[in-house]
Order: sequence, then C-alpha cells, then structure tokens
Amino acid sequence: MTDVAIVTGASSGLGREIALLLADGDRQVVGVARRPFHEPPIASVAGDASRRETAARAVDVAKQLGHITVLVNCAGAGVFGPAGSYDDAAIARVIESNLIATILFCEALFPRFRTDGGTIVNVLSTAALIGKPNESVYCAAKWGARGYTESLRAEAKGTKARIIAVAPGGMDTPFWSDRRSDFMDPKEIAAIIVDAIERPVNVGEIVINR
Repeated sequence: MTDVAIVTGASSGLGREIALLLADGDRQVVGVARRPFHEPPIASVAGDASRRETAARAVDVAKQLGHITVLVNCAGAGVFGPAGSYDDAAIARVIESNLIATILFCEALFPRFRTDGGTIVNVLSTAALIGKPNESVYCAAKWGARGYTESLRAEAKGTKARIIAVAPGGMDTPFWSDRRSDFMDPKEIAAIIVDAIERPVNVGEIVINR
C-alpha cells in the first residue's frame, strides 16, 4: 500500500518545499492550506488547520490514497509588535495557527501512529527556544507547541510513533514582510527535515540556524 504524508501550510514557503520533496519520493502527499491551491502531484485540502473538521477531511482524503505514515505540521502565522499592542483577533490568529492547528492534527493521527507506525514533524521556530522582543504572542504559541511536542514524545516512547521537533531560524519565505540577506533558503531546510523523516534512526529535535 502506498505511504501517504499530510503536510499543513503546504501552499507556500517551507510547507510547500517539504510537500514537494516528499512527493518526489514514493509517497502520496495531501497538502492542507486555508485556500485551494494547484500543485501537482500534491492533493489539496482547503481549510483552516486549526479546525477539527479540516483535520478530519485531510485524514479522509489521505486514507483514500493509501497508508498514512507522515504528518508535518507547518501551518503558522505571525503577528508582531510590542506587548500591549495585540487585539483579540491578532492573539487568536497566532495561537490558533501555530498551536491549536498542531494539536488538532496530532490528535487526529497520533493514536494511529502509536500502533501502526508513523512520524510526526512539528515545525516550531527558534522563537520556541528563547524569548524575543516584539514576538511575545508568537513566542507563547511556539513555546506551547514545543511543550505539547515534548509531552507527545514522552507518550510515544515504546510505541511505533516517532516525534520530531524542528526549530528553524528566519527563512526567505512570504511569512516575513521584511526579508533579510541572512535568511535561509527554505529548500535547504526542507531537505534537512525530509532527510530526518527518511532516516531509520529516531531524530528527536533539530535546531537550524545560520
């Protein structure tokens, strides 16, 4: 049976590069994004990744293609500014896209991976490792995602599930409105992540920074 990967945030940036690399192998790929996108050979599922019904639809599509063995949580959004400048909508957007989406897709697939085998990759950020000025809500969401990932790894011990946390630094993607010359190429980061997925050894955490 064909192996299938689900990748959230697959319409652009790092998520797109990971999805394309996985599709270059022997896997079918289901890409999840807020808006429909056309990127053969990736199967597109349109919806908000922080909604449980989006995760359920993505799993249903993936099951029709084969055996789900990989989940990459790469959906995310950033709203930046000093503490005290965030309205309710900005806080909700950051928490939902970076934390809630990660939790819901893991909840949908972790029980299956524990018994049948599978790899979960949660793309975090260096903002999950250190507090940064003007990124208080983003850091809160990423620290939460890191805590969830570490707890998931503890639960996965002794099972067939593998849990990988990836904390990349700034990348040259549409995520940032102001791009810097020292930003990393998302294609290179995607190659490191897919290599970790393919390795038979259990890679627990990857920190990538220039």
